[in-house]
Amino acid sequence: MPIYSIGSEIAVTEVRVSNFRSLANIEVRLSDLTVLIGANNAGKTSFLDALFSAIGAGRKILGQDDVHLATGEAFPPKDRQVIIDVRIRPIDTHGKVAEKFPEGSFWTALWGTGIAPDEVDFTESMAFRTTLAWSLAKGDYGVERKFLKEWRPFNDWLAAPTQDKALTAAQLEPIALHYIDAKRDLEDDLRRQGSFWRRMTDDLGLSKAEVDELEAALSGINQQIVEKSEILKHLKTNLEDLQFVVSADNAGIDIAPIARRLRDLSKGVDVSLSTVGAQSFPLARHGMGTRSLASLLVFRAFASWRNLNAKKGGDQVHSILALEEPESHLHPQAQRSLFSHIKNISGQRVVSTHSPYFAGQAQLEDLRLFIKKGGDTVVTELNLSELEKEDDKRKLQDSVIESRGDILFARVVVLFEGQTEEQAMPIWAQQYWGTTIHELGFSFVRANGTDYFPFIWLAKSLGIPWYVMGDGETQPVAQLEAALKKAKQPNIADSPNIIVIPDKRNFETQLLHEGFLPEVELALNKLTGNDASLDSFIGNRHGTPYPKNKGNRDYLSTGGRIRAAGDAMKEEKTRLARPLARQISSLPDPARQFPSIICSLFKIISADQGLKKATPKTI
Repeated sequence: MPIYSIGSEIAVTEVRVSNFRSLANIEVRLSDLTVLIGANNAGKTSFLDALFSAIGAGRKILGQDDVHLATGEAFPPKDRQVIIDVRIRPIDTHGKVAEKFPEGSFWTALWGTGIAPDEVDFTESMAFRTTLAWSLAKGDYGVERKFLKEWRPFNDWLAAPTQDKALTAAQLEPIALHYIDAKRDLEDDLRRQGSFWRRMTDDLGLSKAEVDELEAALSGINQQIVEKSEILKHLKTNLEDLQFVVSADNAGIDIAPIARRLRDLSKGVDVSLSTVGAQSFPLARHGMGTRSLASLLVFRAFASWRNLNAKKGGDQVHSILALEEPESHLHPQAQRSLFSHIKNISGQRVVSTHSPYFAGQAQLEDLRLFIKKGGDTVVTELNLSELEKEDDKRKLQDSVIESRGDILFARVVVLFEGQTEEQAMPIWAQQYWGTTIHELGFSFVRANGTDYFPFIWLAKSLGIPWYVMGDGETQPVAQLEAALKKAKQPNIADSPNIIVIPDKRNFETQLLHEGFLPEVELALNKLTGNDASLDSFIGNRHGTPYPKNKGNRDYLSTGGRIRAAGDAMKEEKTRLARPLARQISSLPDPARQFPSIICSLFKIISADQGLKKATPKTI
């Protein structure tokens, strides 16, 4: 169970959505800081819009375009309804979900009989339903919000009955969600009516006497500017001819270079930013990253100011922020820094992101992966109770999430053991499918030697298709089997998504076994600038001892050249992998452009993911 902020004494714990755009039927559990991840068009923004439609400040108007369309449908049937259920639960002084709302609290007075006990464990919550349905009488879609009588299990949630009395705007206002989309820009917020900046600065909190005094001073400053400016006096003289055109008594012209009323000052305000040793410039002349971040920080100020004023008045508010792609326009280091700023925003936060730098700092239990399956969105989260050891959680956070956070956004994850595969396989993939692995949305990952478990468990838990190409040597095979068993997955023999190099060979020796010795020699020659690189290697190394007392090198007896090539590849693997992959990929015979083990793996992936092999070509 997550830990929530205790300031408001409540939290939005679950949201369910049916028939809203691609969200046919989902449930999302919300924590204090929920991070939504997934590919583009996976449904993250649709979920934020659905949540905003239910409890947003200035709630979004729903219509026919928001109703889910099944495959082949041009328009939704009139009897199809959009349903959004939101559950709010009490929070105790330790940040945990409490069994009941405190008697006589602000929230019990606000919602009254809208607070209902759970039918199973009798814990209290306030749950309400937002419904978008076609109205025959109006000839259009209409929205209504009603309290739920009970919160049912997810498999039966749509049948939950509602109370007769509608939920009022006043009963939702203290929990109103604020939505900041990816187009945020403080420069625009300074001018736009209703922005967080304008909502804070339209009333500066001054007394009437202070306002009168300052506005008198502003009028005096305006008069001095006009009197001392020949240009403004000239403009005023010419504009006074308006009185001869318009019919008005006592017509006159007054020029005010600066706002005369305090309430108008915010309309023309500028915010300037300077760096050390540099001139100060207004935000309009800074980049979008700076302006976007500034807009977010203004919301942080708004949320804390709103909470402070509510407490002064004896009221309560529960701030909820829906934030779309906060990393927009920010460089990687700034994206990492951004996470701490968002954590410092009071209340609950629901953040969608495409940034591995941002998502990598989230707690594992706060991640929600949105993926498309058959046109509909599926939402998954990690069940950390499956991890038996604390060290497994640490490895998952440190070795995978923080260092390879791109996996969280992958369409497919392909795992392997060594550096050769890491550098060479993307080249073969591009040759095979005719596009890069990045365009395909694939992550090719070297699993830190042979520590496959955290990668397999994460991909399996989030529903990301995963594949392994493993070395066939005894120890790597044993380690892979152990990882599969620990992740509660079938063994190698029963896993069609796993390819193991046969006959106890590793990737380098498999290439030589398949007859790629000439290509290895050509790649070595290009790498070293020596047209007889392997001959030189044999001359220099034959008879020398192997490390760890494994005997002396023998490159002159039968099979010696193959052994020498294998040793040379091992020594140059970090530099040789890419040239070798390009050398093999450029062979004129399409049947020889891919090692058989690579071809087998790519065929399996293609069949699973609906991909086709590209027309053979030389790269």
